[in-house]
Amino acid sequence: MSTVIDRVLTALNARDLEAFVACYDPEATIEDGNDRVLARGHFEIRNRYGPMFENFPALHVEPLGRWTVGSFVVQEERVAGRTTESEHHIAVYQLNNELIVRERLLR
Repeated sequence: MSTVIDRVLTALNARDLEAFVACYDPEATIEDGNDRVLARGHFEIRNRYGPMFENFPALHVEPLGRWTVGSFVVQEERVAGRTTESEHHIAVYQLNNELIVRERLLR
């Protein structure tokens, strides 16, 4: 079930925007830990991540641990290449038909 999570990380680390967006349902949402929607749908996901991929050529996400519960995948991640120090967060992915329908980033 978490194959799409492997694909999204591979695409993100390669900064392959179209492969990255293809991992998400066309109506998917990406949210922060306070229920604030950061991007909704493919158009907004492209607009959010396209500039990030261009501006941070060293961007890299490393999974530290992964748990699957029903349709949810919870993954601890280390993010490098956006600041001088690595960042750490928890990503909660909700999946449907091998696509991400909702992602919540807890920092």
